[in-house]
Amino acid sequence: MSIDKRRESRLIAAICAAVTGAGDADVGGRLRPALQRLNQVFAPALSEPFAATDTGRVHGALADPAQAPLCISVLRESLAPLQLSVGVGIGAVEHGGASADHGGDVHTVAGRALQLARRDDGLCRYLGTGDAGDVLLGALCRLVDPLIRARTQKQWEAIAAYRELGHQRDVAERLGVTRQSVGDRLAAGHRRAVEEADVAVATYLSYSRPQRSTP
Repeated sequence: MSIDKRRESRLIAAICAAVTGAGDADVGGRLRPALQRLNQVFAPALSEPFAATDTGRVHGALADPAQAPLCISVLRESLAPLQLSVGVGIGAVEHGGASADHGGDVHTVAGRALQLARRDDGLCRYLGTGDAGDVLLGALCRLVDPLIRARTQKQWEAIAAYRELGHQRDVAERLGVTRQSVGDRLAAGHRRAVEEADVAVATYLSYSRPQRSTP
């Protein structure tokens, strides 16, 4: 009887990010606790824990690609006002560790996505969902990037607290401001628009399958 040596593959999202906007000491001091929190919050969805290199790059992978938009938003909120440029590579990984597709290892794809984002002065790009999917997600990122980049420190604080607490009243108590002020900061920071974009990307990734790009 022959033995089937085919190995089952799974889809993951590799994330490669670069932090900018402060000195090396400040980046390191903010990055370590932010990544610890990220690994705790997204532990069930992790394929590889998030870690930082000496150059300030962040690498990690999610076993559920649909969690990528939320994961990136949580990391942004933890690091603000530091800017975060992110590349996401979507690809299949064989059980046992080998990964390849779409012109290279899925982490290489994420690195190319980060290069693309930085080349275009953007904040996030996705690669690996096929030509049409990459164009669609790229267009969505280009619409959202300016909204994120324009946020003030007070808006970031309100958005991060609202994600954690879920009620404007509780956010107001934590920040020592009025509830109206919290509402104004959330609206000015385009919290709902960015959140809806995250949901749209997550929904697309939950249904998409990677396709080889044409040469």
